[in-house]
Amino acid sequence: MSRRVMSIFTKKYWFEVEMCRSVRGLIIDFCHYFLSLLKSNFVAVGARDQKRNFLTLVFFSCVFTVNANAQIINQVFPSELPGYSADTGGSVSLREILSRSHVGIPIGAYILRPSASQGFNYNTNILGAPNTAGAEFDTAASLGVNSNWSRHAIGASVSVANTAYPTLSAANYTDWSASAGGSVNLGRDVASLGYSHQVKHLTATDLGNFGIGYPVPYAADDVRLNYRINWTRFALIPSASYDNFSFGNSEGTLPTAARDTSALGHQLETQMLRGRFEVSKGNAIVAALRSSQAQFVTRPDYLPGDYISGGGFVGVDLRADPVLQYRLLAGGETRHFTRGNGHSITTPTAEADIVWMPDKMNTVTLIGQRGLFDPTSPFSRNQVMSTVSVLWDRELRKDLIFHGSIGLARTDSHASTEGVQTREQTQSTFRGAVDWLFRRDLKLTLKYSHVSSYSKHGVASVLENTNSKSTFTGNTIGLTIAFAR
Repeated sequence: MSRRVMSIFTKKYWFEVEMCRSVRGLIIDFCHYFLSLLKSNFVAVGARDQKRNFLTLVFFSCVFTVNANAQIINQVFPSELPGYSADTGGSVSLREILSRSHVGIPIGAYILRPSASQGFNYNTNILGAPNTAGAEFDTAASLGVNSNWSRHAIGASVSVANTAYPTLSAANYTDWSASAGGSVNLGRDVASLGYSHQVKHLTATDLGNFGIGYPVPYAADDVRLNYRINWTRFALIPSASYDNFSFGNSEGTLPTAARDTSALGHQLETQMLRGRFEVSKGNAIVAALRSSQAQFVTRPDYLPGDYISGGGFVGVDLRADPVLQYRLLAGGETRHFTRGNGHSITTPTAEADIVWMPDKMNTVTLIGQRGLFDPTSPFSRNQVMSTVSVLWDRELRKDLIFHGSIGLARTDSHASTEGVQTREQTQSTFRGAVDWLFRRDLKLTLKYSHVSSYSKHGVASVLENTNSKSTFTGNTIGLTIAFAR
């Protein structure tokens, strides 16, 4: 190899080394800033007891708030370090995915992955109210592109999903999203940046969405930056994100159908510090600290509920055993309002994801969570949500897979009006589906689902609206054909 070529490789190596050192220096400064910010957030509340509670939380655990209804467990557990990932290919669902692994369409150094599906359903309770049964047509499509490089990565995707009710056209809605991101390898470290824009809808039958009849549109923009510092078995991942949520108005023919939810619009800035230590192959200890600040829109007729939140988690990720694998998190969350009449709230938080694979034909999964969420109703300051579900996947034949689940969930929505009781909602669900993989790119699914919801307390005007009680029973049966390449 010539001296010039050696010089090029040497310069490239030292450039990456110096870049890595510079970024690590910035990360150390970020960590110091994060801890000081987390401390100042709670000291700013003003009470000496709050400062003592914050120090206790940091000493014994860690805490962070949850954005919308995303599971914390998916945010805290990063991908495993190379050489220490467990073999989780034994689950029925994962084997179904692997058996139908789609190589995509290679275009140069990139891979294109299209998908589409069409569902034909009958829903007995579209709006969670009497006399709202009818046909339901679900149409979805997506297109993703990813680089196929040995180092670094970029990717983008767009998706659209339309739900149509021929007998209740005012309840039709279309969700869509677009996202892009990339990562850069800096020695052993990885820096990543991502952006996504989503347009979605709140529906009357979703957990915690009381006071809503016809679907309510909302848009969400998310920007997040992560930097993962890798050692042999230890990884430190500081991150920061910015989210902007804006909510619109529902439509409909009933006098009580229209609902203005613009007061739910807010900005959310989040700083998080995660750590992961690989005890052995497939087994790790994890911890996370998080601080969030939210600023809600200001309206003349509504007092915004700006808040600061913080806390943390510690947990284990044990997936080396081929039969029993589980992820457990425990900690606490606290939220203090800096504007508005909201009462401070502190609650223990926990999540569990346990997978039992007694044989190659069956997989049983237990998923549970309890946490503090942002409100999805204009009548609520915040929601404490608790959910538990059991899923059973069974391989009936090589091309025939059964999926079943039962679940129980509850939300306690703290009222935005002084003197009004906390609204309680309890939902039980049952779902069953059979997938027929009749071709590598095509799948036919026959499915059935049942939901039963009961609510009590809350704002009186909401209880009087027959389309907003959040007390209902619904059944859906359908057939879906899906394509993916």
